[in-house]
Amino acid sequence: MTTGQLPSSHRRTPRGPRTALAIALALTALTAMSGCASESKSFAPPRGSITNDRAIGDILVKFTPPDVNVSEDAGKLLAGIEGPVRYVVKRPMSGGVWLVTAITASADVTLNQAVETLRAAPRVESATPDRTLKPHHGMPPSRDMPQS
Repeated sequence: MTTGQLPSSHRRTPRGPRTALAIALALTALTAMSGCASESKSFAPPRGSITNDRAIGDILVKFTPPDVNVSEDAGKLLAGIEGPVRYVVKRPMSGGVWLVTAITASADVTLNQAVETLRAAPRVESATPDRTLKPHHGMPPSRDMPQS
């Protein structure tokens, strides 16, 4: 053993700026390669996939008892309906009514046909289209409410 030095202490040689630069470049290259390799490749969707579908409109649906409280249960009930229209649950509304979107790939299917299909389905108590209501006539002009 040498006097004055501990056996575990070794003299470190200072690294030069070239060594630090080489290590930094190697780590940067390694990070860039691993980032590029982790990207997934995109593929074209299969024919007849959901990208060909179009939304016909929204429908308010109420189910017969037993109550449907979970959107997954409502989706399972709607998935069993046969026809060119698929029904996607959006959200629950008040009073046990569910907001559902009708989707189809067929260009000739209307919202009224989708509603009639729903009304004929088992466990569906009522189905009404969710349309924007507009007044049949304008506001009557008066001194307090002038016509603009």
